[in-house]
Parts: sequence; structure tokens; C-alpha cells
Amino acid sequence: MYSPYLRLELLRWDPLHQDVDFSDMNWHGLLFHSRIVCGSTPVCTNPNFVSELVKYVAVPILHHRIVRCWDILSTRETRNVVAATSLVARYVFPSSEALAELSLAIHARLVEAIIAISVPTWDPQVSKDVPNAPQVAAYRFGTSVRLMRNICMWKDVMELPVLEKLALSDLLFGKVLPHVRSIASESNIHDAVTKTERIVASLSGVWTGPSVTRTHSHLLQPLVDCTLTLGRILEKKVCLGTGRYGNHWSRPQVKENTC
Repeated sequence: MYSPYLRLELLRWDPLHQDVDFSDMNWHGLLFHSRIVCGSTPVCTNPNFVSELVKYVAVPILHHRIVRCWDILSTRETRNVVAATSLVARYVFPSSEALAELSLAIHARLVEAIIAISVPTWDPQVSKDVPNAPQVAAYRFGTSVRLMRNICMWKDVMELPVLEKLALSDLLFGKVLPHVRSIASESNIHDAVTKTERIVASLSGVWTGPSVTRTHSHLLQPLVDCTLTLGRILEKKVCLGTGRYGNHWSRPQVKENTC
């Protein structure tokens, strides 16, 4: 009886471009008020009534948008999809099959995006000899970092081991760090340092930053090792009198807890 009214209002619900709470919608207030007072008899005696409506009406809409429409590389869309997923999860029981299918769809889209990304590990000579090679490498690196940042937005929705597999094992260690190592030569050291800084920034709030404990940060040991290698290359250039970072001559301060 209520689902057509709910479907009608949810026609205007755009989980990719809006961060809207169900409590701000007319159907939500109507149903909760009708359950409390409607003459002497409650309209709905099932305490899971609203949960069932969200499961059968709202979750399929969100599932379709995630599978067919979600631009994973869009920070705005990803932020809204995370908010919408958290929203339906507040109403639907964790054991719900619909919620499990939604989680699988999200995971599958992220895995597909990681597989599709290719960050080059070309020899430095290739970048010099092939036209537009540096631009292509920079674009692909930027895409991978943006994806890594968007994956980290799921930290309050996904289990940490799942997030670690996607963001660290598959993307960072499998595709991004090999690229940084491939350009970690004296001639490209500043580009490598800048890209490492972008990597660390993209992981902020999950594995990097002031709120991260050592329990989590130890997972970044390969990134820490890469950072220390860059530091040693910089120190060598400074000792030889050829090192210049930014606009100032300086001796880099590399610490083991950089990340």
C-alpha cells in the first residue's frame, strides 16, 4: 500500500549527486507519524515496516546507480554513494540479502577500476625518447591516486581487511609504487618525491595522518622503504652539490615515521 508513494518520491532521489537523508523526505515522516497516531489503531504494527520498504524500494535504486552510473573516479559521486550506502545500512538489517548484494556490487566496481588502471614503469630513456610519454605517465598516475583516495572514503563502510586488499595490496603496492620506483633516479628524484607526497595525502585518515596508530601504519612498510630510498638519493645529490629541492638548497630530513 505504501510502496507506490515511496517509489514516487524516490524518483527525485539522486544518490550520486545528492546527500539527502530519508528523514527529510515526506514519506518518512508520514509513515513514522502514522505508526504512532492514526485514530486508535496504528497503521503499521510491524516494527520492521520502514526497514522492509527501504530494502525493497530504495536499495534496488541505489544498487542500479552504483552498477550502471557511478563514476568511481569522481570524488563528489563517490562521497555521495558512500553517504547513501551508509544511509540504507541504518535501516536495513546487516543480514539482509539486498545489503549483501549491494556490498558485492560496490566491491566488484572497485576491483574492476583497479584492474583497468595501468601505471607505466617505463625506463627513463623511454620517457625521453617517446613523444608525450611523460604526460601519459603523469595522467595515469594521477588517475590511480584519485582512485586510491576514493577507495579510502569507504573506511567507515567496508571492513578494514577488504580496504587493505583494494587500496594497499592491489593498487598501491601492485601498480602505484612500481611506477615511483621506476622514476626514482637522480634525474627524476623531485618528481618521485612529489608523487610520493601525493600518495601519502591520498591515504590520509586511514593509514596516514595524526589519528593513525602504529598498528595500521606498519602496513605501509613498502611505502616507507621507498620514501627512505628517495631520501638517500636526495642526500647523495646534496653531498655532491647537485641537490636542489624546490627553490632552496636543503638537506632532506627523512624519518622512518614519514608515513
